[in-house]
Amino acid sequence: MQHVEEILLRRASHCKAVGFDVFDTLLLRDVKHPTDLFLWMEATGAVPTGFAAARREAERLARAASPNEVTLADIYAQAPLRGMDAQAECDAELHCVVPNPELFEAVRALHEQGKRVYAVSDMYLPREQVEKMLCACGYDFLDGVFVSSEYGVQKRSGRLFRIFLEQTRLRAREVLFVGDNRRADGLGAALAGIRAFILPSRPATGYPVPAETWQQQADQAFLANRLGLVEPEQRTGFETVGPLICAFTAFLRKQRTQQPEANLVFLARDMYLVWKTYQRNYPADERVRYLKVSRRSLCPALLQCPMDSENMALLADTLPRQRLTVAQVLEYCGFEPGVQLPDCTPDTMVDLRTRPLSRKTQELLLTVVAFGKTPAGETIRYKAALVRRYLRQQLDSGSFLVDIGSGGTTQRVLETLCGFPLRGLYLACDKRLHEHLSQERAKAFLFGGNPAPLWYWAGQPLLERMISECCGATLGYRLQGDAVVPVLEQAEIPACIPAVQAGAEQYQAMRRTSLLAGQEILSPERAFLALVRAPRLEDATTLGEMTVEDGGVYPLASPAGLGFYLFHPRQLAADFAQARWKTAFLRRLLLLPLPYDKLYEMLKRAEKQR
Repeated sequence: MQHVEEILLRRASHCKAVGFDVFDTLLLRDVKHPTDLFLWMEATGAVPTGFAAARREAERLARAASPNEVTLADIYAQAPLRGMDAQAECDAELHCVVPNPELFEAVRALHEQGKRVYAVSDMYLPREQVEKMLCACGYDFLDGVFVSSEYGVQKRSGRLFRIFLEQTRLRAREVLFVGDNRRADGLGAALAGIRAFILPSRPATGYPVPAETWQQQADQAFLANRLGLVEPEQRTGFETVGPLICAFTAFLRKQRTQQPEANLVFLARDMYLVWKTYQRNYPADERVRYLKVSRRSLCPALLQCPMDSENMALLADTLPRQRLTVAQVLEYCGFEPGVQLPDCTPDTMVDLRTRPLSRKTQELLLTVVAFGKTPAGETIRYKAALVRRYLRQQLDSGSFLVDIGSGGTTQRVLETLCGFPLRGLYLACDKRLHEHLSQERAKAFLFGGNPAPLWYWAGQPLLERMISECCGATLGYRLQGDAVVPVLEQAEIPACIPAVQAGAEQYQAMRRTSLLAGQEILSPERAFLALVRAPRLEDATTLGEMTVEDGGVYPLASPAGLGFYLFHPRQLAADFAQARWKTAFLRRLLLLPLPYDKLYEMLKRAEKQR
């Protein structure tokens, strides 16, 4: 509906009055089908189970018994609903509607120009109820409301339009009627001699996904109804991150109520937006903390632990799962720059990707651990003492640890360093999580707690960036008075991250006051996965410029020009291998909306077969 306001104002410029359809024109419902409202009433306990089927049957009977338009009273007089009060339905209808953001300002502008503005609707609800709904949505300036239930005639016959002309004493040529239905609004108005403007179809959300249930359809309607209220740069966060974070915080709250005395500890930086959202949604929960740790910041303390086979495996998992030089391993472990491992050149390569570790790699790590106990490791030991002191300030036995999740490495490191058990609550996990931690000690939210699929992991680096705190990583700790405080890496923060997070926060705020408040979001990850698989070019361009950290700094999706790669094909292979968001890389490179997700799946299958 881009430019609909200027088109409407131009078409109405010579008219004395403008009439508007109500539902799907002035007002939008947060359900896909009007009858889905009855299912929502059941789900919230506003009416008894079975009401939705009885309500549909009662309306069918009422329409079969009368040649005229029926009223709400006619419907509730039928046997399936006899004795029930219609007020619950009226209340639900009032709670279900929002103003059409693409149209509201145009309607107000017409009123301010001095034109008479009316609403004309085919509806069984009483006129007073429709007026109440319009006023609640800001249309408190209308000159009149005409509802078919009051007159027993409908728009599609032209008769309701003729009554409208008679009662307003307007001539047909003085009126423009605006609606969404060609049959009722277009032809019906034409039968009364009134010109009609049929609104173009409203755009779907940017990442529409198949909706299998009425609840999922309602979630999509909620999003589509409000996209026009969200700034363009914030819409990706509104559509994809907002539902995901909203659902995850509800999961956390459910787990939390089972152990209200335990601390709920959110891990920096990945859980920043989740932490802020949880605090906003549940402000009375005082046992909430934000723990600024990273695997890198914990490494010095881990080096001081007895290095049995279990801790050796844990140390390997704590280090980046890559091929690193000895110098990079020492730096990651916290040694001072320039320190060299005896009898080992700094550029010697260490392969930390394979499991189990090779004997050579194990021996080198044991050498690093032993080196940390020599005079050269004095700095390491001081850093380790600060780590333990910081953790004592923040953690106690049985705390819930909230993280984005994969294999539970940070939880295992913290349990080893603290000497007591924690309970992990993860957004998602891979198969490693429950190889190391029981279901009781570690629960994942998405995908029923099962390992996440390929497309989630293809997008997790992007998700981490979108929900993380706008700051650098935790490098270590320092004393500030009697307290230990984190030392953060200096980092340049892309402007798109605050915009995405603002969009996600808008989703939260709007949902809290909507029909869907308190309702479970089914499959909240689907829009995010659609973004990962088939990004819009603008999202691939804006978000793809970000980088992620994984022992090094890697671009998400930042290809050079296609012309450059024609002369440098090896560079294309190297850049594609480095890109952490492959489909966005291809989308930016080729510009065409091709099935890049299918290509990526083919590449992954070929990689497994090697």
